[in-house]
Amino acid sequence: MMLIDSPEKTGMLLVPYGSASPRAMATYEKILALYRKDYPGMPVLLAFTSRLMIKRLQEREGIAIPNIEEALGKLSGQGCKQVVVQSLQIVPGGEFHRLVSLSREYEKKDADPERRLKITIGLPLLSCLEDCRRVSEALPDLWRPSRDAESKEGDETVRKSQFAVESKKEAVLLAGHGTGHPADAIYSQMAQVLKKDYGQVLLGTIEGFPSLLEMIDELKVIGAQKVRLRPFLLVAGGHAENDISGPAPDSWKSSLERAGIEVDFHLSALGEIEGIVQILKEHSLKALEEMEMQADRRG
Repeated sequence: MMLIDSPEKTGMLLVPYGSASPRAMATYEKILALYRKDYPGMPVLLAFTSRLMIKRLQEREGIAIPNIEEALGKLSGQGCKQVVVQSLQIVPGGEFHRLVSLSREYEKKDADPERRLKITIGLPLLSCLEDCRRVSEALPDLWRPSRDAESKEGDETVRKSQFAVESKKEAVLLAGHGTGHPADAIYSQMAQVLKKDYGQVLLGTIEGFPSLLEMIDELKVIGAQKVRLRPFLLVAGGHAENDISGPAPDSWKSSLERAGIEVDFHLSALGEIEGIVQILKEHSLKALEEMEMQADRRG
């Protein structure tokens, strides 16, 4: 990916909610590495919006991750005059809007508009219908890696047919986070795209709509006796390990088994798929292009 020419030093800040899970941190590091490969010479940092996750990660693993304000200050200290703050959220819900608010507050810290750090926001993974379609195309890599690897460069129709569920008694169930924000509606849109593309592939959410109860009802209606349960999360952290697959009676896995449905679970995450990261990188590129247009207007 080509770096857009600019007379001012530019930085990139990747911002998820955060996690204290070692596996999740490994995924964040992988995403950082892919960004740094595409933007050699550009400072690319990671920050969390969650102070709780920052504290837990420091206490458990001895890893220090900055919050947004600290990371922006570090980039400014490295000489950056403009920064793309790239959201690593799935949908533009409450955490995304908090990210935007914190970024704008930092931007206004300097009373002199000419000296202010100029910030442009990169949109979350699912920000429009086309994003949903692109994510759906990349999902065969979430599981069946050996079969999909053979067709990775091949026809997309072949990849989708490989992903499809062979038996009507089997379904794929994806577990997303969900939110109380109106942006939760994007999960329903994503679910419709998945149904159109693959048939018996369902998407529910932990904290939004549709919930696990609706998912169990739908699985019973279609006669599914077995599900391949996978997280629809950027990283496989606490939600994947506890809420989705944990031993507690209210986890997704336990609840499905109690309903008489056999569960095949594999710990995986969207951020482990390069095709998914590519969508985020394209959002970052659009933010960089917007930044350049704003600079031209300031002229």
